[in-house]
Amino acid sequence: MKKKKKLKQGISVPLWLKQSLRLIERFSPEMGMRVAAHIFSKPLKFKLPEKERKALVHCHPELVTVPEINETIMCFEWKNKGEKVLLAHGWSGRGTQLYAIAESLHKKGYHVISFDAPAHGKSTGKITNMLQWGAAIKTLNNHYGEFDIYIGHSLGSMAILKYCEQASNAKKIITIGSGDQMRTIFDNFIMSVGLKPKTSERMKTYFQDKYNININEYDASYVVRQQQTPTLIIHDEDDLDIDVSCAVNIHKQHPNATLMVTKGLGHRRILRDEKVIHKVISFIQAS
Repeated sequence: MKKKKKLKQGISVPLWLKQSLRLIERFSPEMGMRVAAHIFSKPLKFKLPEKERKALVHCHPELVTVPEINETIMCFEWKNKGEKVLLAHGWSGRGTQLYAIAESLHKKGYHVISFDAPAHGKSTGKITNMLQWGAAIKTLNNHYGEFDIYIGHSLGSMAILKYCEQASNAKKIITIGSGDQMRTIFDNFIMSVGLKPKTSERMKTYFQDKYNININEYDASYVVRQQQTPTLIIHDEDDLDIDVSCAVNIHKQHPNATLMVTKGLGHRRILRDEKVIHKVISFIQAS
């Protein structure tokens, strides 16, 4: 029997910090949860690759303030006369990660905007969450004018689907490597740092009380149930960060979605794959 690949978590925590968290949890479960919640909310930052640096030459950068959260986000605009497309990256990502999609759409005449989410890249903030992603998307719609097409990667996909649940007249939506159930994201994080399942339950309650939300209502498969916008769901079967079952479940619940499953591209290389980009463009252009 072929051994199943172990899923790699999207948030990497060093061993010394894991050990410290376990000691804190043993001393005070509440304090352990709060420290874990802070780490959970704090994205990692990485050096900008040369390919993304080169992509910056072809776009117009602009800082936009998001009044709802009192943060400023860095935006990247590939100006054109066609329909407006918004690109949203994933957790610990950057707006320029989707440069290959942005440049390909721009060559086809589309007006493309990408952005660094709050606490990511060149945007302000130290911690963030999907609610702040939604506030940023709302602000960008007001700033640039309503978008026709939305393309998201990973958590950016989930934020787009949540935003479009009620607040958008989008013509097309594309998700790439999207997560699905919020409780799974919480549970996986707590498991990855070696804390007890009870800590995950405490953390869910903590976030729900803090933001006055029901986290289950942010599940991608939940928010798409009534959506009629034509949606293309793309996921790689070898994605070790987010299992392909998430895409299958979202597709099952969506009334008007198409599923594309790739192989051998993983969670990030899929953003630069020529066949994937071709599918994205053909999907957008289809009547």
